[in-house]
Amino acid sequence: MSRIRGIEVKVQKEILQTRKYGLNEILKKKNEDLSSNSKDDVEKQQITDLLYKLPKLDKIFEVHRKIGEGTFSSVYLGSLRQHSTLPDSEKRWFAIKHLVPTAHPARIEHELRCLQDMGGKDNVIGVELCLRHLDTIVFIMPYIPHRKFSEYVSDMDAAELREYMRALVVALRHVHSFGVIHRDVKPSNFLYDRDNRRYLLVDFGLAQRLCPPAEAVEPAPPPAHLNNTRKRPREEDDSSPEAKRAALDLTVGPKEPPVPAPSRTVVLSKTAIGLANASKAWTGVNGGGVGSGAAAGACACACACAGAGGVCSACAARPPPRAPRAGTQGFRPPEVLLKYPHQTTAVDMWACGVVLASALSARYPFFRAADDVSALAELADLVGSAALQRAAGSLGRRVVTSSHRRGLCLRKLCARLRQPPPAAPAAHPPAAHPPAAACPRCRLPDTQCLCKDDTKREEDFDPHAFVAGFPDSAFSLAARLLDPNPRTRISAADALHHPFLSAC
Repeated sequence: MSRIRGIEVKVQKEILQTRKYGLNEILKKKNEDLSSNSKDDVEKQQITDLLYKLPKLDKIFEVHRKIGEGTFSSVYLGSLRQHSTLPDSEKRWFAIKHLVPTAHPARIEHELRCLQDMGGKDNVIGVELCLRHLDTIVFIMPYIPHRKFSEYVSDMDAAELREYMRALVVALRHVHSFGVIHRDVKPSNFLYDRDNRRYLLVDFGLAQRLCPPAEAVEPAPPPAHLNNTRKRPREEDDSSPEAKRAALDLTVGPKEPPVPAPSRTVVLSKTAIGLANASKAWTGVNGGGVGSGAAAGACACACACAGAGGVCSACAARPPPRAPRAGTQGFRPPEVLLKYPHQTTAVDMWACGVVLASALSARYPFFRAADDVSALAELADLVGSAALQRAAGSLGRRVVTSSHRRGLCLRKLCARLRQPPPAAPAAHPPAAHPPAAACPRCRLPDTQCLCKDDTKREEDFDPHAFVAGFPDSAFSLAARLLDPNPRTRISAADALHHPFLSAC
């Protein structure tokens, strides 16, 4: 009888815990106890399977552990078997990239050609060896020890940030000189050996060659995207894998003639930004619409549903515009979010600006939107709705917002985010001071105002001024990189001559 009562008490206790903490948290706690052991077992099994499928790899290399995982590949740390008796400090280490069997052969060939043609110089990773057996393919590449960007983003001073950004821009200038867009520039793809000041731009799995702007054909969805339904998160990314996928033209047969892209209207509802307690919180956006319109380059739409917060049946029946959308959410520029088909290397320069903004603000990731419309709302908050609308108009798109956003001053924003947390209140309250002057636009005190200064351009800078410990020229470069218009955005070659980077 007592045993039955004990079981009843235990069941009632679990029911109360479920009501109080939620079933998900209880299951999460149980899974965490098993994850530490099961993860190691899974990785060991994956290495065993890889060596079984590719016996040549086992003869040449020792595969030690997994160091990274993406949607289309897994990366392992390896060393030469002939160096097995040497101490670890004298071994030569390699990154062994195993591509998933469902990857399209054209995609694999394109990535391999990029590594062979561009790799090995100017901070761009090369390839040492490629092994294949049936559907198992691995790339053997150099390896450098590195840490996650989030571990040192708030510790970088002006000199280190200048060297870091210069190394990244040098790598992009080298890649762009071959007429290639990397399309996935982000800190986890730019390895940084902080102790030895070594850098490597990696992962050309989404790279795309430039098309002639006049006769450019909108790319078809890649076969790899259609075949590979299993999504696996990257080691360092905070965004969901579903937010990152691609549109690369890997077709071999004849292509259809280009079709002019219709003018597209994107409707954004309420946008807001909260910076209470020196923490950034970008809010989401509801609603979105697509309207018909004139030829590309026109900003006005002929349909009556344009700007109405919805779409009519005629516009809903239109085929959606097709354009490259490869990349990671939070690093996509406006032309990708607006599905502009004729994208250029300016895509990579925008992502480079996001990396710089993350370092200046000590916030990573800098943008946190989960979808394209919310990402456009974040951009409207940062650069201003008018600047975003002008950029969209130059691309044959139209962005409609429910409220006008003036934009934020990146200098004030970074200074606010880098402020130390407020101290505990004193035992004796200080003497009363007269109220500080308030901004006429945002109604906040001048010490808390983040509005842009309309009296000067953000590209201009004071060579003797410092903001949040960084020279004013760093914010000038960030403004040039985060230009919403891809046609006026600074290129990699010009960025190297910017005063912030040329001071190296």
